[in-house]
Amino acid sequence: MGKRIRALMIKEFIQLKRDRRTLAMMIMLPVIWLVAFGYAVNFDVNHFRVFIVDEAKNEYSQEVVQKMEDHEEMEVIEWGSEQEAREALKYGKADVALLLPAEYESIAKSKEQQLTILVDGGRLFTAQSAVRKINEVLGDIQKNNMTELRQNIEARLKDTEAPDVKLELPADSLLTQLPPTVVTNLKNEIQSQIQTVMEERMEEQRQEVEDQFPDPEYMAAEVEVLYNEDLKSVYYMIPGLMGLVLIFITTFMTALGVVREKERGTLEQLIVSPLRSVELILGKLLPYMIIATFDFLLVLAVGIWVFDVPFTGDVISYLLTALIFLFASLGLGLFISTVSQNQQQAMQLAMMILLPQFILSGFVFPLEAMPEGIRWLSYFMPLTYFLPISRDVFLKGMSAWDHPLALAMLTFFAVLFLLVATMRFRRSLA
Repeated sequence: MGKRIRALMIKEFIQLKRDRRTLAMMIMLPVIWLVAFGYAVNFDVNHFRVFIVDEAKNEYSQEVVQKMEDHEEMEVIEWGSEQEAREALKYGKADVALLLPAEYESIAKSKEQQLTILVDGGRLFTAQSAVRKINEVLGDIQKNNMTELRQNIEARLKDTEAPDVKLELPADSLLTQLPPTVVTNLKNEIQSQIQTVMEERMEEQRQEVEDQFPDPEYMAAEVEVLYNEDLKSVYYMIPGLMGLVLIFITTFMTALGVVREKERGTLEQLIVSPLRSVELILGKLLPYMIIATFDFLLVLAVGIWVFDVPFTGDVISYLLTALIFLFASLGLGLFISTVSQNQQQAMQLAMMILLPQFILSGFVFPLEAMPEGIRWLSYFMPLTYFLPISRDVFLKGMSAWDHPLALAMLTFFAVLFLLVATMRFRRSLA
């Protein structure tokens, strides 16, 4: 029995050795997943582009700006007005904006002096990290200022306690000639009045000291979130799911559908038919394109009407961008089918290509949080360019034309994938 099992195991290893593509995927896929998850799975962004709006232009505001410039994770990229800061956030030129009001002092004492932090809620994790980091910097400044203020106050409060007043009458005073009871009452009355006056002066001094303390309600910076005021994760995820559903469904359907023809031997029958190669390719791709378009519209409708995600941008440009992205996904699926011999290989190769798109494209984990050694891989993925367009059109009321580089890269990938896949498919039909 042991010999038979050993012989069967040897036979399986020989088959795996012959199928080097599957063997390589079995060995490399876990390593790729581990590296991708290990480096990319990180929600904490550690570099921020800061836009400064300094309306105070005094020593206190300069202290804040200097702390921002000295911080290793902050990069002050520009100074300007509040409107310019909002525009920079809208078009992704800045990650966070800091507004210092005209009457700003080192420690805010009123609402008019409160700092304001502007962040883009459409970039959920970047916004959260930026607010946390800036509050840490401001907290250090407030801590130093509070320490200095406390020292000054303690010095002033050393003698604020009202002393006990004891009235002593001179020996030759005429009051000594009065009855002792009268003198005692008179002394007590004078001592009481003096004590009251001193306590009133002490209370006035304490009130002056308390007035120097800031209002705790306004010591922290006010945070204003743009485009996703409640920082709802569903507003961040649903626009990204538009692209993820599109690329997963289209790539898998196309790759498995064509390979299935190879396994069943029906592809050879189509080759000998009167159909030309172009007609055959279009006949294979168009059904998947129609189904993927339906899936996309379905997910779009569910996202808007079921999850109440606001759609505020240009519909036409967004649908056109989705169509370009759809062609890129179809080309990717067709390319996988041309290099795969069976459905198992097609599924393995599709997973190897699609999983990094899920991890490295910015769908969940922000690109800014990834090390540069891993981040460069994301720029070879179509989903990386579709995501910012989708989120900005949904949440910011923008158009796809506001992202010319991303749109150009999507078009490039669509043409490249379709061209290479079509050439390989034609070659396999010849």
